[in-house]
Amino acid sequence: MAVVTTGKSTAITNAVATPRVMNPTGLAGGVVKRSIGFVTLAATDSATSIYRVARLPSNCYVDRIELICLDIGTTGTANVGLYYPTTHTNGGTVIDADAFASAVVINAGAIYSNVDFESGAAAGLITNAEKQLWERAGLTSDPGGEFDLIVQLAADTDAAGTILVRAYYI
Repeated sequence: MAVVTTGKSTAITNAVATPRVMNPTGLAGGVVKRSIGFVTLAATDSATSIYRVARLPSNCYVDRIELICLDIGTTGTANVGLYYPTTHTNGGTVIDADAFASAVVINAGAIYSNVDFESGAAAGLITNAEKQLWERAGLTSDPGGEFDLIVQLAADTDAAGTILVRAYYI
């Protein structure tokens, strides 16, 4: 096995460049902000039900997204993704319903989990961590404004319950 010392993150590559390249605040020196929201599920809520929990700037860097809930019944899974706000010209349409998390089981005990990279695809790829939210969402340019962070049922629930989402971003 070889020992290497050449691997550098984008922030370090920029810092040692000649001339030095300023890092975006999302990569170095940024201030972390938090948006928090909770929603209540009814026992009769069915798959594809959408709950808007937070609004994030399209140009932010997502630090982490926490999904927290107690055991909700004996059925039910949830996605965590992005929609345009209902006030947007796209009228609240989907960007990616499971951008961050896909079919997380919400019925097998209490959950306290960082789901930022759970989906392992699209916005949830760890290699997208240094990208702004609009880039992580797979858009070709920043539409500006904000996106709604949503929880969407991937499978029906058979009990009422509350889901809390905390989104940390720069």
